[in-house]
Amino acid sequence: MMMRVRRQLEAVPANVSATTNKPRGATSAESPVELKTSISYLQITFATILLLTILPLYPYSHSNLIYYTLIKMGWLPWSSDDSTKASDGGRIAPDRSSREKCWEGRDLFFSCLDKSNIIDSIKEDKEARRQCGKELAQFEGSCAKAWVKYFKEKRVMEYNRDKTIERIKKEDAAKVADLKAQGWTPR
Repeated sequence: MMMRVRRQLEAVPANVSATTNKPRGATSAESPVELKTSISYLQITFATILLLTILPLYPYSHSNLIYYTLIKMGWLPWSSDDSTKASDGGRIAPDRSSREKCWEGRDLFFSCLDKSNIIDSIKEDKEARRQCGKELAQFEGSCAKAWVKYFKEKRVMEYNRDKTIERIKKEDAAKVADLKAQGWTPR
């Protein structure tokens, strides 16, 4: 097989490019489609040559070899390399710029919720979508689902925490006032 391909390449005249069938050195503005087509053709040709030369050597692992060489390495034009997946199958953590976009979307959404006096956007989802639909769409579009849920729950938790601290401070102030009325003096 390799000899046949080598002979075909040797049959191409020296002044003609093997990939484009145009004279070498000729300046022609190839469109991106033509260039992508020729690259895809070369990828398919190379993958075919590789498979035909290696597959007979490993008869029990044809399916694995085909999968890894064609799909995982992205040699076919329709195979996609999912850049959000790590080699172990887990997701890759977002980079700093995507986290910043997420935080900006969150802050816009939460400021809209504050204007609308909505605390829990999970329980009051319909009202939140009606009042802040645009901001919510931006927030959900720039953050992962788990992050959206986490930030919404964190907002409610922080609100409850602040209210509890406020209530405790009021109770403490009332106790101190009561003790001062009874004659207690701080040291």
